Amino acid sequence: SSGINAEWPLRPGSAKMVFFLIVVLLSSFLLGSFADEVCPSGTYIFNGECHMCPLGSYQMRPDQYACLRCPRGSYADVRGSKECKSCPTNHLTYFDSSKSYDDCVGPKLVASVDKTTSTHFAEGDFAMFGNGTGTVQALSGTWVLTDTSGEQRQVVEGELVSDVDFSTISTVQPIINNEFCYIGDGEDYVGKANFSEYLIECLNWNDVPSLPDYNPNHNYCRSSVGSTKPFCYISGDMDPRVVPCTVPKCVWDVKCKSTENGESYRGPTSETSSGWECQNWSSDYPHPHSNHQVGDHNNCRNPDNEKDVWCYTWSLFFPIWDFCSVKQCVASDDPRYEY
Repeated sequence: SSGINAEWPLRPGSAKMVFFLIVVLLSSFLLGSFADEVCPSGTYIFNGECHMCPLGSYQMRPDQYACLRCPRGSYADVRGSKECKSCPTNHLTYFDSSKSYDDCVGPKLVASVDKTTSTHFAEGDFAMFGNGTGTVQALSGTWVLTDTSGEQRQVVEGELVSDVDFSTISTVQPIINNEFCYIGDGEDYVGKANFSEYLIECLNWNDVPSLPDYNPNHNYCRSSVGSTKPFCYISGDMDPRVVPCTVPKCVWDVKCKSTENGESYRGPTSETSSGWECQNWSSDYPHPHSNHQVGDHNNCRNPDNEKDVWCYTWSLFFPIWDFCSVKQCVASDDPRYEY
């Protein structure tokens, strides 16, 4: 064995042997890295090759065999996206895998004075205009302008209001519920969604022969007695058939209240802060009252601008009515829509 070691130039433990092993290991690592091609983020592997993720999809991790669809409320408008872009505040998409900013739907208002313009997607003010006078136009949705005296004015979609004194406007706020989402069974939904869950465009209501008494000249999703959400008709094999729409449920003023006094709250809470079950608003038992217009339910409401939502109680004596506990909506915690 001593003869073999004498002839072998790289004796174990020698500096040459250590250097040789390092070179071999580095060569193997580098050759292996080049031999096995790595597909970067924004791509997927197919047939041993890298392909860019298509529009409407993304991939954050390298070396993946599929791309992910952009969730609703986002979009990817370039191929090879590593992440999806979010729609503006209060905006949604009716489907996942959206490919363009134009797929984002929501309230949009533009205010301008001379050459200064501001675009609003959510509640705000016109402080930037100071005492200027200009125009306000609702490009999408209905907006409520509240002046310093508390008086409100609605600006409907497409309407242009001139000679607005911005110094007198305290807040501007979009109407979200029942325009971009629905509450309850959707009976009060008046939005413009016109696609079914099958990605098929809705028929014009005039083209549905089975509904001779309901014929508005549009194809927007609507709801009726007995349905649980907005729907529409699409072309069927024989006759038009009814299918649900992709309108999301509202979260604000349903699972939480959007204002401190809850004047627009329409949620299901039906118990007071002290634990009393609420009396039905349409009933005068056990307490006669004059707020029957609130509806045939016993959910907490604020029909008279009290400091919080309230209801009449089932207590035969006292309290006749009491406030309810409903949490305030927080933008960072409570999404506007539930898909």
